[in-house]
Amino acid sequence: MAEPGDWTSQPIPPRQQSQRSFARTLASSRTSASHRRIASDDFSLSCRSQADETFELNRPSTVSPEPRQWLPIMGASGVASPTITMTSEPVWSDGGDLGSGSFPTSPKRAPSFSQPQEGLDGFQSVPVSASQSTRPKPAPMQFEDVPADYYSPAPSSRSFFSPRGRFQHSRTNSHTNLLSTPSTIAWRSPRTPPPYSAAIPLARRWWHWRPAWFMYVSFFFGVACAIGHHIFYKSLDGKPAVNQLAMLRYGTVISFAAKAGLVAAVVMAFRQRIWATVRSKFLSVAALDSLFAATEDVTAMLNFEIYKRAKIAVLLAMFVWLTPLVIILTGNTLTMELALWTENTTCPGIRTLNFTMDAIEEWRQPTKINGWYGLSLSYWNKTSEDTGDPYWFDYYTGPTNPLTRVTNQAAYLGQAVGYTGASVDICGAGWNCSYTINFTAPAYKCTELASGVGSEVKPLGNQKPPVGFNTKLILPEGNFSYYAYTSGGDYAFPQMKDSGPGGIPTTGPPFPKNLGAFRTEPVLWIGYAVRTDPDGQPPLNRTMPGWNEAFIPKVMGCEHYVAHYTVAVNLTSGHQFTNVTEREFLYPVMNTTWIQGKDADDGTADNTTAVPASNYVYPANYSNPTALHQYREIGAYHSLGSCLRDFLNGTMNSAQLDNPIQVTKLDQTKLLDQSHDYFLYTNISSMIEEFYQDMILSLFSNQQFVSVVWAAQPHRASGKDMGDEETRYPCVRSRSDTNYVYHERDLWIVYCIAILLAGAGVAAGTLTVLENQGVLRSTRFSSIVAATRGPALEKLGWHGSEDLPRDVKNVRVGYGLVHRAGSGLGVLQEEDSRYPERVVWGGGDVHYGFGLEGDVRQMRSEGSIFRQR
Repeated sequence: MAEPGDWTSQPIPPRQQSQRSFARTLASSRTSASHRRIASDDFSLSCRSQADETFELNRPSTVSPEPRQWLPIMGASGVASPTITMTSEPVWSDGGDLGSGSFPTSPKRAPSFSQPQEGLDGFQSVPVSASQSTRPKPAPMQFEDVPADYYSPAPSSRSFFSPRGRFQHSRTNSHTNLLSTPSTIAWRSPRTPPPYSAAIPLARRWWHWRPAWFMYVSFFFGVACAIGHHIFYKSLDGKPAVNQLAMLRYGTVISFAAKAGLVAAVVMAFRQRIWATVRSKFLSVAALDSLFAATEDVTAMLNFEIYKRAKIAVLLAMFVWLTPLVIILTGNTLTMELALWTENTTCPGIRTLNFTMDAIEEWRQPTKINGWYGLSLSYWNKTSEDTGDPYWFDYYTGPTNPLTRVTNQAAYLGQAVGYTGASVDICGAGWNCSYTINFTAPAYKCTELASGVGSEVKPLGNQKPPVGFNTKLILPEGNFSYYAYTSGGDYAFPQMKDSGPGGIPTTGPPFPKNLGAFRTEPVLWIGYAVRTDPDGQPPLNRTMPGWNEAFIPKVMGCEHYVAHYTVAVNLTSGHQFTNVTEREFLYPVMNTTWIQGKDADDGTADNTTAVPASNYVYPANYSNPTALHQYREIGAYHSLGSCLRDFLNGTMNSAQLDNPIQVTKLDQTKLLDQSHDYFLYTNISSMIEEFYQDMILSLFSNQQFVSVVWAAQPHRASGKDMGDEETRYPCVRSRSDTNYVYHERDLWIVYCIAILLAGAGVAAGTLTVLENQGVLRSTRFSSIVAATRGPALEKLGWHGSEDLPRDVKNVRVGYGLVHRAGSGLGVLQEEDSRYPERVVWGGGDVHYGFGLEGDVRQMRSEGSIFRQR
């Protein structure tokens, strides 16, 4: 077994040829030395070029002054490697470094390693005994020799000597070089440019990916997703809420993507802040555990030391944990609410009224639409079966049964009657709609003529009140709470005392001149009583005190007019609602004045006399169509008026208030207030006008009336047709539906806060990257291994268990420059003025990594110059 001091007893095997840089040659020498570590106190290596004996590079190196024995590292075991004899020729490497090529020595030129001697050229042989393959635990801050090179951004390769006696080729890139310990050997030669020197142009592609870009790409991706989320919800705002679950899922996916992008950017910034923190501050092992796990383990946030020592990193970690709120809060910005959906469009089935269609209707050849006969508002008699007879003409008889049925329905329901299915035919299934129509129709105009006991009834225009019609008929002086006379001057039926079937007079022509003539329109004379105290209890009869003070007699008169109507129709949920928004009285239906008490005695059964007689409207034959149409139109108005007058005519005897006696059909209408002893409402005049309007508007309930026409084509009877494109009329369709409601303000409040905080995090990460000369660091396994390799941390009592002792957790650790020598950090010796970026440390090589407080000199970077903090 060889002794430790026998350094020359080992054979020197040949070595394979390899070209390396000068720095890598020295690194390889240190690699070999790590397997054949000697114990000299001051061991120096020198290399002389074969090509130029005058070129000499010397670099001092120190090793541990421990006793001569092996210092094994991973991979070194068994018998010691033999001594290697080699020569070195300095050459310039591809990257611009000054390197050396190592070749096997020939038998003629075989220098050997020997004991170090001052001024000896070449490498010295280092004999090592195989028996000393192990050594005790290294002293604190002693590092094994490892091959290292300064950082190069471009991928590089190097060769190193393995314990198995051959060179191996290693491929490295910028990331692994960043994490490796840079060696100062490559900085020793004055001709070797320092890292990032402007003297070395680095070959780069015209474009290449930079790792730092991912932080910005992630940030802008999150912002783009936030904008996309807004656009998506904006497109749904106000629309029917269909596929609600799918739309909410899509929104959640977009918000999750926005959150993921922002978090990814902040996490990268967080990693940079971790390394910036450990480079500038010492933290306990427990704090480092919490700091490195802050974005993955929420319990790591319970370590209060990191709040004091790493404030920015903690804020970034808190942002990562709070970002799920972005998904939760933005999910509530799209809701479903019941709303009224409206649209201005045209509807095909809208109808209006045109009574001229009733004037031109020929009842002998009735209009027939899709199998349905058109209906007129009036019945007609005739003077002859032969329409060619010169004495033939048709004359008015009375309202038709279909008209009576419709007006009775309006009276009984107390509102205008609409036809079933109007909403579907006009608006469409599931829709409501509204529209406005205009037409000309009859209307009653009511005026108050007397009020109070003993007041005189005023004339209505030229028409005087009926004889004996005064306030004395009404309570409290009279017995009637209601008294209406509506038939004065009405058209008489029959017109002839002697007539056969169809109203044909039995007497031959010529017929009386006024046969069938409209002479006047009856005026509605209505007297009624109003209670002075509607909510009090009135006396039941005149024998009780307070009877005379309990009632006020009133009289009003209503005249039949032709008016222009503007009606708003609303079809909602299958029901028709009408509202007369405007009514303009045009002219009286008959512009004559009834003369009371004067019989006509003109050969007809109608003794009505009115003036002027020239305004009478006479029946006519086909030879005078204009007069014929005018007569039939007046007949339509008269038929409608007669239906109203039939309900209003009569009396209500209230001499015994709790037992009134009625001789009228008024109780079938909405005009009596049954909760107040069947008295009329105080606004009875306007209610009568509305009551008549309801009768007219109820004509729409029977579309067979020829007066019911298309609103878009008022001269075309509609019948029961559904309508088509030619009959479309402006309308507003609406429906109550569940619609999407987008709360835009709430979404942008959430996203703006998240984006601003993420932007601040990215800015912090950017500043950190700039401080580190644009180099990104990570917390991957390789980064941790590179920062913790070597015996720098072996002072601590690490255990195999997962939970470390408390004293170990409390030890402060930092990241920075640690020295290879056992004595700790070296001392700054010199600074090369040619390369101000380079500093030279004495006492051995430097290594970047984690170490205990006091064993690590933490650095900071300003531009490309490293300075002590």
